[in-house]
Parts: sequence; C-alpha cells; structure tokens
Amino acid sequence: MKMNTRKTRLAVAVAGVVGLSSIAAQAADFNASTTLQNTLTVVSLQDFDLGTVFASSAGTALTDGVGAIQIEPDGTTTDVSASAISLISLGTPVPAQGSVDMAAPFTLTLPATNTVAAADFAADAGASLTNITTVGAALEHESANPDVPDLYLIHFTVADVSGGTRADETAAFDGDFVVTPEFGETTYVFNIGATLTTAPAAAVGSETYQEGIYAGTFEVTASY
Repeated sequence: MKMNTRKTRLAVAVAGVVGLSSIAAQAADFNASTTLQNTLTVVSLQDFDLGTVFASSAGTALTDGVGAIQIEPDGTTTDVSASAISLISLGTPVPAQGSVDMAAPFTLTLPATNTVAAADFAADAGASLTNITTVGAALEHESANPDVPDLYLIHFTVADVSGGTRADETAAFDGDFVVTPEFGETTYVFNIGATLTTAPAAAVGSETYQEGIYAGTFEVTASY
C-alpha cells in the first residue's frame, strides 16, 4: 500500500520593522573679529646722547654754510663740513638704539632729509641748506629763547645690532630701510646715527650759541 506523504512547508515571515525618525538640526552663530595693524611697535632702548660739542657761531649768510658732524651708528664722528662755522665733538656720542618685534620683512622709517645735499657742506653754500630747518630734527636750547639758534639732526642712518639685516635706502637719506629678520629671530635691534649741524643763515636769531643743553625729538616707525 502506497502512502502519500504530504510535506507541509511552513513559511515563516520575519517582519523587520525599520523605525524612521527625523534628525533635528540646530544652527549656532559664531562671532569673528580681527585687528589689522600695519604699524609695528618701535621700542626705544637708548636715547641719542650727542655728548658735548663746541659751536663757535652761526653764519649770517648762505655762503657761510653750516658746521656739520657725522655721527655714525657706532658712535664715531667725522667732520663733514669745510665751513668756517665750527662744530666740534668734544666727546664720544652714544647712538640711539631701538628694537622691533617682527618675524617677517618690514620697513623702518626715519625722517626723510634727502632735500639737504651733503655736497653743500663742503661747498659752504647751497640752497638746500635752508631746508635743514623744515626737515631736520631741531635741538632747542634749554632756555627756549627763540633768538638762540637751534642745532639740527639730519641724514639719519641705521646699523644692525642683532636679529636681522637692513637694506640701503632706495634714495640717499630718504629715511626708509627695509629690514629682513634672520631665520628664527623675532626681535630686530638697531642703532641710529645722524649728522648734527648748526643752523643755516635763514634760521639765525640775534643771539649766538649758548652753553647749556640742547634737546629735541625725532620719530621712528616700522611698518609692513
């Protein structure tokens, strides 16, 4: 007897439930700010001490010229005038010294005095000498007497002390020196020299040079 066997297949359905939920997005605003600074801080480490000088007189005519002493950034001096007006250094000046914190090239700017021709010192005459009073740094007598002539600082120079190297001015005495910091250095230290002159004839009052202290200021900036 033949038996019929029926196989029953049970299909088991597994229902997977996928839950979908919405993701909540929340935005937040952040403030942003910066300070733009094109001018760097120049730190004065040492003032310019010109020492003691002797000045015989100031000229009364353009042809009298001026007395002039070139003070190098290392403090050495050179008489750069052939004028009859005497300006003599009686001691070793101490140059000004400053520093700038910067790790990239920048420009160090001192007063531009290129309108005064150094050649006019030797010639004892020259229209450019009258410009000393408008571009030079005036050193006024302590009495503040306007009839006492001033002394003047012009033709500023810069020498490296540490931390970088400065390039020569594009034009003589234009006052701009491009400084490149040395690798890994962030502070550049420099010395300042200048030429000290007597007053040109156009700036002479009724008095001659008086004993005492002559003082003034000049500006140095750094930018990039």
